[in-house]
Amino acid sequence: MELRWHQYKYYPYELDLAVREVQAILSPRSFTETKHGIKLEGPFNEDAAERLVYFASLCGEDRVVPTMQAELERVNGNGQNRQSTRYSAHGIHEYKGKFNPQIARAILNILNIPVGGRVLDPFCGSGTSLLECAHLGMKAVGADINPLAVFIANAKLSALTMPAAQLQKALATALKKQKNGSLLRYGISDARYKYLSCWFDQDILMEIDRLRLALSKTEPVASRPLLVIASNLLRDYSLQDPHDLRIRRRKTPLPAQPFIAAFEEAVFQFIARVGDAQDVIKTRSPELAGKALLLDSCTMRLGHDGLGKSKFDCAITSPPYATALPYIDTQRLSLVWLGLLQPSEILTLEARLVGSREVRGESKKVLLTALMENRAGLPKNQSDYCRTLQAALSEKDGFRRQAVPLLLYRYFAGMAEAFRSIRRCVKDNAPFALIVGYNHTILGGKRFDIETPQHLAELAEQNGWIHDETITLQTYQRYGYHMNNAVNAEALVIVKAA
Repeated sequence: MELRWHQYKYYPYELDLAVREVQAILSPRSFTETKHGIKLEGPFNEDAAERLVYFASLCGEDRVVPTMQAELERVNGNGQNRQSTRYSAHGIHEYKGKFNPQIARAILNILNIPVGGRVLDPFCGSGTSLLECAHLGMKAVGADINPLAVFIANAKLSALTMPAAQLQKALATALKKQKNGSLLRYGISDARYKYLSCWFDQDILMEIDRLRLALSKTEPVASRPLLVIASNLLRDYSLQDPHDLRIRRRKTPLPAQPFIAAFEEAVFQFIARVGDAQDVIKTRSPELAGKALLLDSCTMRLGHDGLGKSKFDCAITSPPYATALPYIDTQRLSLVWLGLLQPSEILTLEARLVGSREVRGESKKVLLTALMENRAGLPKNQSDYCRTLQAALSEKDGFRRQAVPLLLYRYFAGMAEAFRSIRRCVKDNAPFALIVGYNHTILGGKRFDIETPQHLAELAEQNGWIHDETITLQTYQRYGYHMNNAVNAEALVIVKAA
């Protein structure tokens, strides 16, 4: 029997993960590489082959069995020569810095998590890992303190188990109500309206708010995916530059296509994509869908806030980077439009994120004292490194760079808390896999490479975990650049509960 590669180009790390997948879930006696894939020798678990990520099919003398991954990517319409990351419900909403779905599924395979296994993602973001668990028949729970992330994740999960006809009916009902809806009236002191009116032309704001009101009168399980699809269009129709993470006024004209027409088109595309995925995974069981919870991973406890009482079989996540992307700032229009945050709450939530780059006023002095005295009790390597960065600062460093040592110290302290909290939620010897990005900064004219994977592995070891291994994920531009241009941008860190 031979496992055949997909027809797209592979990153070097994908070839490594492919071999690890085979070893973990198929357990063949031996295997050899061929021109088209890998030839398996001896008895192996054929039923598990459909779970493989980096192979298109299992080929025998008289049959070819496609993997679930190949079918999911094929029905997405990208063709066989390009890897797709927007299959199933994955492409419902843009979310910066999100997990690659293939990596999430490969990790679950490498950890050999069985069907029905309970998986925790403590920084679930928009729910990539939760959706992959649902595809594989695992029960996943995610946690995040970003309400938009939780909203998107739950929309993905509910859409996966919802018949297409139900979404189509909800769409038709909402569009009828939106068209016939009366003009909305806002009070002079309505903070939400004041905020949104600064960022949308009046006619567009009325149009999108009538849609929101119409969807709010539709059954919640169906309205959530539709609201998320509408949210994904907001920046394109706002007065903010849709291509800049920072808050800048747009200089380009608004789209010619009316918002409602774009929304309806996007919904039909999504329904078709999810319907195709449902045909592949052959399940619409809500029990398998999992859920995302609005929780702080640093303080979560079993038996509270919907987390359940049973310990998890494993944890998997892509945690925030140190000095992370400005997630909340980037998503502020959606957060306010959906009613998930008041405008006055944006900066407060941004500062609460692990890895946040926000530090203002008096908190700088408090953080500096904490860093210099190591009040968080960090291991020596991490506390010394932060003090080294602090000592390297010069007057020429701008305010963002001046804050780097403080932010990195706060990030390490937050991740240490998270490791302790997550350890209490998983079984003994349970694996915890983290996709961690490398980082660097220039302070006082000198470059400092921040070996975040190593730092997090050491923090884990001090907080209830044993470091198993770190796998470098070497990446390069998949199409058009030579491997000599490669940079080691990320690593897979695997620890186990002590």
